[in-house]
Amino acid sequence: MAAMDGADDILIIGGGPVGLYGAYLAGLHRLRVRIVERLERLGGQAEYLFPDKPVYDVGGIPAITGRGLVEQLKQQAFQYPLKLALGETAWRLERGTDLWVVETDRRRYPARCVIITAGIGEFTPRRLDNPAVDRWEGRGVHYVVDRLAAFDDRRVLVVGGGNSAADWAMALIPRARSVTMIHRRNEFQCHADSLAKLRAAPNVTMIPNAALDACLGEDRVTAAQIRRLDRDAVETVPVDEVIVAIGLIPQPGPLAEWGLVMVGAEIQVDARMATNLPMVYAAGDIVHYPGKVKLIATGFGEVATAVESARQALKAMGITRE
Repeated sequence: MAAMDGADDILIIGGGPVGLYGAYLAGLHRLRVRIVERLERLGGQAEYLFPDKPVYDVGGIPAITGRGLVEQLKQQAFQYPLKLALGETAWRLERGTDLWVVETDRRRYPARCVIITAGIGEFTPRRLDNPAVDRWEGRGVHYVVDRLAAFDDRRVLVVGGGNSAADWAMALIPRARSVTMIHRRNEFQCHADSLAKLRAAPNVTMIPNAALDACLGEDRVTAAQIRRLDRDAVETVPVDEVIVAIGLIPQPGPLAEWGLVMVGAEIQVDARMATNLPMVYAAGDIVHYPGKVKLIATGFGEVATAVESARQALKAMGITRE
């Protein structure tokens, strides 16, 4: 194991928005920080799943794209020295005499404190698992959207009734020729403000009690068969693109084997964002506590608490960098 002087003060597992903000906060105190991120670049869900989708839940910023938010966070974090381990999965967490050791698929990193900001882990879009729809992926059906410009002047069907689906639909209002949004339930589950704006938009049609049965076309999607669940009738709607936004499947990955107290796929933390393991903290969508609200803004506050808890723990060990 590396000598203690070479250890990181804080090792952050997860390089999404919350992890980047945590690195910035640790940098303010001149702590030695490393981010371990399993993907090849920073940004997490915001960079990989919704780079062009507007984000509305960051205080002081009315709207910003996922990629735009990540770029701002990177500028903020890189004001200070920051070590990166990209494209490396954290497989094991081992306790040494005075350090934790995070082992990835490439090497071992000793650290005094660990902060886990892994989001929902290995984020995987929830699929319809309907061959009549899924076989059109890449030819009009999208589980991941990279560029909103690809939907300009298109007839778009959005499947889903939550906040993610509503955000996509609102982002498409000024671009798409038409937007049809369907949801299996009687009522859409998105924020009331989003629902009001969607209902007021002249090019948006909202259909509750509806499910996507199949996509039709030759080389690409040209129509969708929508089943009206309230009357068991099927109607064919002309569409050019289909966005399926029915949630993500949480997969905590290797950290489920680290001895952490878990509630489902989430890590139990206390008010200090401390886990049951000493000097190990967590923040963001990966954590569980009573009253938890899953917003980026919430994650920013949680990681601020986690960094401060780690800083105080380091100070008690006689380690300060200021």
